[in-house]
Amino acid sequence: MDMKSIDFTNDELKEARVYYSEEKIRLEAKLDYVMGMLVKLGGSVRISSIKKSKVTAKGLKPKKRGPKSIWGEFIIKRLRARNTPMSYVDLIDDAMAIHKISSEKLSAARASILNSAFRLRTVHGKIETVGRAGRKEKLIVLTKWLQDDGALKPDYAKAFKKIQGGKAVRVDMSAVPVSPYED
Repeated sequence: MDMKSIDFTNDELKEARVYYSEEKIRLEAKLDYVMGMLVKLGGSVRISSIKKSKVTAKGLKPKKRGPKSIWGEFIIKRLRARNTPMSYVDLIDDAMAIHKISSEKLSAARASILNSAFRLRTVHGKIETVGRAGRKEKLIVLTKWLQDDGALKPDYAKAFKKIQGGKAVRVDMSAVPVSPYED
């Protein structure tokens, strides 16, 4: 028996890879649906012996993600060390001094810190921003520094008043997320 070889151009190969990768994803989704229906209907489902490999839409192995940001941990440690509400400006100034960051890298460091603070607030629920009625600037506090009613604990309320010159607005505790990760 004579085996014939087929020559593909690079573009044809790329197109074929994309097509078959998409087809594989489509069929796997359909198979998952069918298996789910079988289970619902009380049928037996045998797990396929085909090993599932992780691939991207282009049919390639996904790249490893980059290093984890140091800033989330830094923010928590700074708040604990100072033991007082902090503004973003103070936090960024501390980061510049402690990590000896040059002024050219200020905007990159600032962006990273704001990003990490956002994640700590909206995903992990470890920090909150507390402001004063009618004022734009908010201070960052650890969620642990808040009482069940959303008011700052007395010591932190005093520190807030000293910095902002007034009383902090209560935080809506029902809106504080619970971290999906363990400490």
